[in-house]
Amino acid sequence: MRWICKDDIEECLTQAWRDMADQAKAELMAAPDLATRKAILNRAASSTVWREFYKRLPENLKKKCWYCESEDIRADMPIDHFRPKNKVEEERKHDGYWWLAFDWENYRCACTLCNSRRNFEETQGGKACKFPLENSESRAFQPNEFAKLRDERPSFLDPFNPDDEKLLWFDNDGMPIPKPEANKEQVCKVENSVDIFHLHEARIVRERNKIRIEVEKQVKKIREENDVQGAKTKLRRMVRDSEKLSRAAVIYLRAHRELPEVKEILQLD
Repeated sequence: MRWICKDDIEECLTQAWRDMADQAKAELMAAPDLATRKAILNRAASSTVWREFYKRLPENLKKKCWYCESEDIRADMPIDHFRPKNKVEEERKHDGYWWLAFDWENYRCACTLCNSRRNFEETQGGKACKFPLENSESRAFQPNEFAKLRDERPSFLDPFNPDDEKLLWFDNDGMPIPKPEANKEQVCKVENSVDIFHLHEARIVRERNKIRIEVEKQVKKIREENDVQGAKTKLRRMVRDSEKLSRAAVIYLRAHRELPEVKEILQLD
C-alpha cells in the first residue's frame, strides 16, 4: 500500500480535463433512468475521462500500483473507481456510486489483479465491485446524501488515507498481515484488503520475500562494516515510496532499527 497525497494530483490536472469531466458528469446527472446512466458509463467517451486523468499524473505516481505496489509483476495499470460506479457487491439494491464516476478523488491507480476479480488454485482476489464499510448503515445510495458519504468508513485500506499504509505488515515469507498493535477494526481492514486487492497472490508474495532477502544482505554489510555507504545507498533507494514494494522494504528494515544507520534511513527518532 502506498500513501498518495491528493495535492500532488490536483496540481497536475488541467482546466481542459476538469471541463471534460464536468461535462461528462452533467450529462450523467441528467440521465432519466438507470439504463441511460449505464449506457453513458459504458461508452468510449466516458472511459476517455479517466484514461486522460491517468496520462496527466506525474510519473512518480504512475510507477507502481497504489494498492499492491507492483510495477510489471501483475500486468497493466488502469484506473480503479474506489467507490464502484456500477454496483456494490455488499448491497444488492445499490446501483453503485455512479455520481462519482467523473470525480478524480474517487480514482486510484491499480494493477489488473488488484482491480479485477481473479481466481487461481491457491488464492482468489481482486476488487471488482467490492466496497465493504465498517458502518454499513450509513452507506450513501444517492448523490444528495452528502453527510452519509462523508461519514462512510471503508473497511479496507485506502491509498488516500495517510494512516492506512501503516496498518499493513508482512511476515518473513512475504505474506501480508496486520501490524502487531492493530485493533479489531484495523485487523479487519487489512484482512479485507488482502482479499480485495489479492495481496496474498503467489507471485507478489515471492517478490516481497526477495525484498526481505536483499534487505538482510545489505544490513549484513552494515553490521560487518563492508561497503557501508553502498549498503546505505541501496537501502535508501529500496524504501523510497516510488520504488516497487517499498512498504515491504520498510517493514523488513525496521527489524534492524537498533542500528544507527537503519534509524537514519527510516528517519526514526
